[in-house]
Amino acid sequence: MTRPVALRYAYFGTGSFAARCLELLSGWAPPAWVVTSPPGRAGRGKNLRRTPVGELVLVGGFAPLTETSDVSSDESVLRNLKNMPVDFVFVVDFGQFIREPLLSAGKIGCLNIHPSLLPLYRGAAPLQRALMDGASETGVTVFRLERGMDSGPILLTERVLIDSDDDYGSLREKTAVIGTNAFIKLANSAPPESWTFEPQDSSRATSAPKIAREEERIDWGRSAAEIERKIRALSPKPGAWTTIRGKRLIILSARRAKGHCRDMTPGELSFVGEEPAACTGDGFISLAMVQMEGKKPQPAINWQNGLRANAEEYFV
Repeated sequence: MTRPVALRYAYFGTGSFAARCLELLSGWAPPAWVVTSPPGRAGRGKNLRRTPVGELVLVGGFAPLTETSDVSSDESVLRNLKNMPVDFVFVVDFGQFIREPLLSAGKIGCLNIHPSLLPLYRGAAPLQRALMDGASETGVTVFRLERGMDSGPILLTERVLIDSDDDYGSLREKTAVIGTNAFIKLANSAPPESWTFEPQDSSRATSAPKIAREEERIDWGRSAAEIERKIRALSPKPGAWTTIRGKRLIILSARRAKGHCRDMTPGELSFVGEEPAACTGDGFISLAMVQMEGKKPQPAINWQNGLRANAEEYFV
């Protein structure tokens, strides 16, 4: 795809959604400069790791990179704004508060690619919350940032169907591709001066707060449908989890199974066919892919055979 010659942008992003959007955008037009958060400690060894955006830029080498924890006061970022002016700044999956002069950068200001149909699911976890709620569709919105939480005027929206087997990972990919390509199509067809922004109807707004750590744990007393939705919403990361024999087990995929848990306790281990399953508040969940603490993901049947887990044991 080609682009208007004068169109230049900077990119602020941190997470996997931001990295995927940037990957698509850079194939169309590399950013003038990129900002991400500093490396953080992660994994079993607590080694320093760059953000997904940082890794993408360093491997691709397509733009100068700044790593900072306070973008709005970082001197190198402010120098970039002055010395390498842009028409607008993309702020995607970033996690830092944007203040002036960045908020009004260039002709347009700051744009955000948000994976929901705003004003629905404003906040840090729109895809996860939509999956938890059992929504049949979501979408992606490109809007201009203002001081409120995801409340700025809308440039474009695209609807995205949620399939019955979608999890957070697959839905993140769908919305990143659909939203980014919709923006590229618009940018190729019209200069920024002609873009129109429509105000949001805040009376329809709903919230999508960040997933709290305590929400990641499975409550086996809930319905099978609720538990299945939570597993999908948190897969592949951070993962919905339970414990067995004192160790954490992340459940990466599962499905509701036929049968009733008569005379059984929620969390009690059983089998549906050859697959390990668990009793819930109203039926069985059959486990498909799991990850034991300190191990790699594996089919649930392989996990069960290796652990020699028996019926009448319990997930807690």
